Amino acid sequence: MAGSYYHNFNATAGGNYLCLSSSPQWDYSTTTEDNNVAITGVEYRFSPHQESDLASFLGQNLNGIQAPCAVCHLPLATFLMIPGRTDCYAGWTKEYSGYVVTGYIGVPHSSEYVCLDRRPDSIVGTGNREGNNMMYFVEAHCQSGLECPPYENGRELACVICSKAIY
Repeated sequence: MAGSYYHNFNATAGGNYLCLSSSPQWDYSTTTEDNNVAITGVEYRFSPHQESDLASFLGQNLNGIQAPCAVCHLPLATFLMIPGRTDCYAGWTKEYSGYVVTGYIGVPHSSEYVCLDRRPDSIVGTGNREGNNMMYFVEAHCQSGLECPPYENGRELACVICSKAIY
């Protein structure tokens, strides 16, 4: 998984995560860094959660580990991420559930909301906490118009990925 460098002060430069090829091919290019729009790997960053919390949430402590990309593919189906649920509505098939994550609010780069699997994978051999592009849990915030209840302030937002066959 890759995205814009977290210290990119132009918040419009790349607002989504990308699944990069493991075997890139190049067209004409130079090795000079001209335009200050960088792409970096994405790492899990769940501070200030403790290691024991992360084991309960995700099955292991993944802080500082690089996140791989995942793609759901079913022929003739549509997919939907439903934030705030762990199960699909009637007529939809659950593919996986987990937690809504995104970039950190305190840094100027753009990112998107994604549904991180409850038991995420990691890229073996990483963990050096480069801090170039990080994803964090999204929590409900009752001030600013979010209805509480049914939401609860400060709780990590669950999500589910659902599919439905198209005929």
